[in-house]
Amino acid sequence: MMHNNGSALITGGAGFLGSAVARQLLDEGLEIALYDSFVVYAKPDGQQPPFDFSARLKPLLKQVKLIRGNTLDRDYLRRAMHEIRPSVVIHMAAMPLAALAIEHTEEAYQTICTSTHNLLEIMRDVDWPCRLLYVSSSMVYGDFLNNEVEEDTHPTSPKDVYGAFKLAGEIIAKAYLRNYGVDVVMVRPSAVYGPFDSNSRVIRKFINAAMQGQPLTIDGDGSMKMDFTFVDDTARAIALAAITPGVAGEIFNVTRGEGRSLKDLAEIVISHFPGTEIIHRPKPAYVPERGALSVEKARRLLGYMPAVSLEEGVGRYVSHLRAHAF
Repeated sequence: MMHNNGSALITGGAGFLGSAVARQLLDEGLEIALYDSFVVYAKPDGQQPPFDFSARLKPLLKQVKLIRGNTLDRDYLRRAMHEIRPSVVIHMAAMPLAALAIEHTEEAYQTICTSTHNLLEIMRDVDWPCRLLYVSSSMVYGDFLNNEVEEDTHPTSPKDVYGAFKLAGEIIAKAYLRNYGVDVVMVRPSAVYGPFDSNSRVIRKFINAAMQGQPLTIDGDGSMKMDFTFVDDTARAIALAAITPGVAGEIFNVTRGEGRSLKDLAEIVISHFPGTEIIHRPKPAYVPERGALSVEKARRLLGYMPAVSLEEGVGRYVSHLRAHAF
């Protein structure tokens, strides 16, 4: 068990992953402040109800401090930092989807790179010990060159702007560690899924289609693999990286550690909705060849043990989506 009393400021803390990390850190006895601009990235589509943050945050509201703020407003962010005096800042405020970033490049750059730079500028001047936990992405690797991608040996060669901006954030953060001694730790999640995700990622799209009796649409022939990770596992790894001492400058993959194909995923979803059909469409060119990431380093240095298989996670998510809109 980790022992760390202190406080955490989570940017993007009202988000899908941010709120899950908040729950993990509350269990560790930290005081939590969530800093969020409450932006919904999906366009209204008329088919489903608009996303409501309070559904996701209801269990947390009595236990956390909620700050409505934008990470691009450096003065406001600095005042929030000085009010909270956190022992760790977990930086997740960013445009959440690679497909969105391709279209909205300026917003992606600002929310990923400028916001990270703003935080680092504030943190180099604070007069208390404070770590920055930078949430990057497995998209920084580009095409996976082997069966189990390791953080410190696999090249970073992103194929899309989202991965490029996330990698730029890592490089900037490392420079602030070297030049100004800011305690920086970085994590690379992959294909996170689970309850209260307001962005239409593939697992939710599949479950929603199956619930409505529609076919599942697969990009490519179904052989494309991803390291699907249940949100509680990712959140656990991020919490561990945030408060484990002695890991400044380290980069961790925070995933299930297992590559599963879209065909596998479709079959698991269909097991809950027998008779659902599959249709195929071309795979977008910017999508890299992916698979499993090694989580050996996070196991060794953080004590991270992913607990939820894809079969179990999809089952839990199906049960949740039968009862909730998101």
